[in-house]
Amino acid sequence: MSNYLASLRSLNPGRAVDLKETLLKAHSKTAATGSSTACVVSLEGDRLCYANVGDSGFMVFRGKRLVYRSSTQQNYFNRPFSLGNWAGEGKRPVSVFLGEFDVEQGDVVVAGSDGVFDNLFGSEIEEILQESDGEPWPQDLAWSIATVASMNSVSQEYDSPFAIAAESEGIEHVGGKIDDITAIVAVIELDQP
Repeated sequence: MSNYLASLRSLNPGRAVDLKETLLKAHSKTAATGSSTACVVSLEGDRLCYANVGDSGFMVFRGKRLVYRSSTQQNYFNRPFSLGNWAGEGKRPVSVFLGEFDVEQGDVVVAGSDGVFDNLFGSEIEEILQESDGEPWPQDLAWSIATVASMNSVSQEYDSPFAIAAESEGIEHVGGKIDDITAIVAVIELDQP
């Protein structure tokens, strides 16, 4: 992501961002061994544009109700597409999924790593949003979402999204899924004509 930010800073102000090109450029400059999923979004007018690799992603909430969720790309269950460098193999070709979604003033965008979405249903994030008083504060919402996902990840009694998905694949998994948990929340503010 630091390479992605550097690529963004090198663009001329006001120029539309080619999310896929920028993501692949950042990936090409990454020297660390290992892999990661990625999800990047930009707002162009009233369109939320995104590039996604793997099982990181985002959800859009309107009126505190889920209206959109980005899709997951995986080779097979719990093996998401990823960006990375593999020891002795170098970089592999990357499949980047591109998409757009019409957003409205006040929509809440919750972006996160798979640790968020493996441990929280959209309906649970709706509940967190509904518990917030008045206008949502992105930082407070992100902390609340990450905290609940973290608590669910270590629960042996919670019937997590990951556990349900595992069961549908014939794999036994009880409780949450301990994993990285990153949550970012933004509230859409559109330029009014």
